[in-house]
Amino acid sequence: MKMKRITSTIPCFVPPFPGNINSLLFSFSSFSVASHENVNVGSHMEKLVIDKCKSTSLKLDEAVGLFSSMISVTPLPSIWAFNHLLGVVSKMKHYSTVVSMFHQMMGFKEIQPDISTMTTLMNCFCNLKRVDLGFSVFAMIVKLGLPPNPYTMNALLLGLCNEGKVNEAVELFQKIVKNGYPCSEHSSGIIIRGLCKSGNLSSAVDILKDMNANGRFKPNVVCYSTIIDGFCRERRMDKALIIFQDMLDRSIEPNVVTFNSLIHGLCRIGQWNEAKSLLDDMINRGIPPNVYIFNTLVAHLCKDGKIQEADSVFNLMTREGIKANASIYDMLIHALCETGEWRRAMKFFGNMIASGVSPNVITFTSMMDFLCKDGKAGKAVTLLEIMVERGVKPNVITYGALIHGFCLLGQWTEVTNLFSRMIAEDIFPNTIIFNTLLNGYCKGGMMEKAEEVLELMNHKGVNRNGFSYGIMMKGYCLQGKMDKAKEVSTLMVRKGFSLYLANRLLDSAYSKAKEKDEPKGNDITLPN
Repeated sequence: MKMKRITSTIPCFVPPFPGNINSLLFSFSSFSVASHENVNVGSHMEKLVIDKCKSTSLKLDEAVGLFSSMISVTPLPSIWAFNHLLGVVSKMKHYSTVVSMFHQMMGFKEIQPDISTMTTLMNCFCNLKRVDLGFSVFAMIVKLGLPPNPYTMNALLLGLCNEGKVNEAVELFQKIVKNGYPCSEHSSGIIIRGLCKSGNLSSAVDILKDMNANGRFKPNVVCYSTIIDGFCRERRMDKALIIFQDMLDRSIEPNVVTFNSLIHGLCRIGQWNEAKSLLDDMINRGIPPNVYIFNTLVAHLCKDGKIQEADSVFNLMTREGIKANASIYDMLIHALCETGEWRRAMKFFGNMIASGVSPNVITFTSMMDFLCKDGKAGKAVTLLEIMVERGVKPNVITYGALIHGFCLLGQWTEVTNLFSRMIAEDIFPNTIIFNTLLNGYCKGGMMEKAEEVLELMNHKGVNRNGFSYGIMMKGYCLQGKMDKAKEVSTLMVRKGFSLYLANRLLDSAYSKAKEKDEPKGNDITLPN
């Protein structure tokens, strides 16, 4: 059978919403709730559609094909089968396709949409940031006499919040609650999330208080966690902990999201002991921490130089049976390399590979940088080859560390080879690498090489900074070529640098040359 193709444009089939939205919203009285429990699903087509939808393996093309088949058979499948398919496509986030499917369904007088159909359509419009069309669909719901449910109202609330119309959403929510229309604690959660996202935490707390006071819907862990996260993001940990305590006092059990927000917030303000206490509390409550919580703790501890504490957190993570990811290993290895603890860094590197976690460019580069600074650039190159063999591509920072390492050793052939290799791999050197080369050649007395590097920088359009010019002045002064150093100073001013900076760098270069500990046949004089 040739399948009909579904278009993805939004047809303008929905009538414009007449008059005031709120006046129509509250004009309906009571509705009887339809039940689908006795719907006949005996037909082969309906069974096929429902089974496919429940399988969770349905792809968009297959869904479109099923829809084309459904509208081609006689008799048509029930609205229940169509609802299954529309719901699945909506969950795939192909909202425009759902709208197009609905438009084609309305071409058959036998198909009568129910509240589930209309709610799915509303939800799609709202996710497309067309809440105005969502309200137009709601007008159709009222006109058809269909009973709205909490999902219907939530689609409108979420649509308004997603478009940044939080005040309108709050107003609508208040009228829904006041008039006793269908809503749920999820409705409150949508408003609280919208208020927190817009930075209006005080209003979010007011809604939380109202929920606790009126007794219709009690706030759940999501409501509390959203507000707690909002305060944590603003570093108002005193407020976050008050809300957390209120949550516990009301016997609402926190979850991993709650603890994640609190631990991250406490780490951001340096309260490591409090964060660790919360982690212990979490474990004692039987709530297994996830890798993101440990990632947060390790990141902040390493950043603050608390390597021993970070190591302890890693060990706790291992005892809890949680596998560290590449990010955690990277942070620990980098921190250990920074503090010169090479043996411990190597131990973590070995554990990383043994655990089946592939080291990335950050891991390899951290270790190479330490080796080069420790005068072991040869071992760093060996690590580079291992890195490439494992399919990890080096970057400009990797080559920068290696080039710097060999410059320190004065191994210029290796420096040249590495520079050529990075160019061949389409990794373009930055100003830092060029300055590293300039500094190495100038210290080695190879001013001709340094001049070539300077010219290459100009040819490749790489901006020379103050360090570039300062290095060249120092190199010329060390060779007693004061006229050349003066020329560089003059060039620097022509390139837009201040005369004051140029003179300062020239004076510094001259002073370094005078301090050089070597026999001098002639006194060096600064040219006029």
